[in-house]
Amino acid sequence: MDLEQLNDMIDGEYAEDFTHFPTHVFPVQIQELIDNASKTIGFNKDFFSAGILSMSATAIGNSVSLHNGSYFSKPILWQAIIGVRGTGKTHPLNFAKKPLEEIDNAAYIEYKQNLDEYNKGDKKNEKPMYKKMLLADFTPEKLAENLQHNEKGLAIVNDELMKWINSFDQYNKGGDQQLYLNLFNGNVLTVDRVSKEPTRVPETNVNILGGMQPELLKLMALNGRSDDGFLDRFLFVYPDNAEPILFTGLDIIDFHKSNYAKLINNLYGASQRIIHASASNIAIYKEWQHKKVVECQRDNLEAPIQAKLETYVWRLALVIEMMHQASNGSFNNELSDESMLKAINLVEYFRYNALKVHDNILSNNPLANLSENQINTYKELPYEFKREDVLSIFTKHSMKGGTIGRFLSNKILFVHVKSDGHYRKKH
Repeated sequence: MDLEQLNDMIDGEYAEDFTHFPTHVFPVQIQELIDNASKTIGFNKDFFSAGILSMSATAIGNSVSLHNGSYFSKPILWQAIIGVRGTGKTHPLNFAKKPLEEIDNAAYIEYKQNLDEYNKGDKKNEKPMYKKMLLADFTPEKLAENLQHNEKGLAIVNDELMKWINSFDQYNKGGDQQLYLNLFNGNVLTVDRVSKEPTRVPETNVNILGGMQPELLKLMALNGRSDDGFLDRFLFVYPDNAEPILFTGLDIIDFHKSNYAKLINNLYGASQRIIHASASNIAIYKEWQHKKVVECQRDNLEAPIQAKLETYVWRLALVIEMMHQASNGSFNNELSDESMLKAINLVEYFRYNALKVHDNILSNNPLANLSENQINTYKELPYEFKREDVLSIFTKHSMKGGTIGRFLSNKILFVHVKSDGHYRKKH
């Protein structure tokens, strides 16, 4: 492959529409599942794709790593899906994690059986432990305990990501955020405890997946999280026009459900291996990375985003490659150029969303957290008006009754001038 061909390939990745998750990076069976879930249940494709990507990475865990000639990469992804309340973030994630929940259920049944045998015996052997793949509510000690007994790794999945973040330092002051910063790279985890033996995990693998409302993004950036790299470690999924899920009475076709469960189980069962990047893989990465570094070096906002995306390209290439191998049921130790290019395409989508998130955090625009429908309604309203005189505008934008009342009661947007329903816009 000559330099001109390489440039054409990289430029082709930039030509994509980054406002939508590039589902073409997935195997065909998963693309069909995502399309069917959108048409039947109404799943948002971006949210669902994020869930599938996260659970695939978790299923691979510590079994497979990628060496790019300089360092090893693990399939560790931290994802935050952003959408206003009611846009259906929970259901796609629940579906995505179901195969791993079934693995957890089987592990629990085995644990109970082993515990019964242990309790009936002389208790000379080590007490059995329940090895979970998915965590939601837990203490740092419980996280360490799970990692100690689960060599593959795990995922933290929480519908409300800020609930997890707000739990930092609840049990010990000052250490939790730094703990997670270390876990991002799969580093050694050591937890020293007063009343128990210390825990040491030499090889960690913790994926993170959760939801958040746009108005909470500023809270996510507090406590130094925008300065110490915590915020930049997240891949954000922030669709422009996420809509509520409207009930259809339909369901995802069983064939697609079965294909997805098979994929996750194939990834989970993959044997230990190291995938080595080829010379052409490295050439593709270098061409992309060198271009982007030059573009970002004068931008104080985009430079740290670029730095983390450089790490994520290799991680995503590994996950994408393994998903394609698992869908074919044939594993090998090679990374295809196609997987490398798809990873670059995917990080450009995540770059678009990261910049959108940072605009939200830095912006003082009171319209930033409104839905597109609410923004259009606000812009069309006159500077000063009486409620009864503008009902046609609200009707045009499918707003009525209590929805109108709640909208007009927003003191950031409106001043209630007179008690007889007169309002004035503030912006």
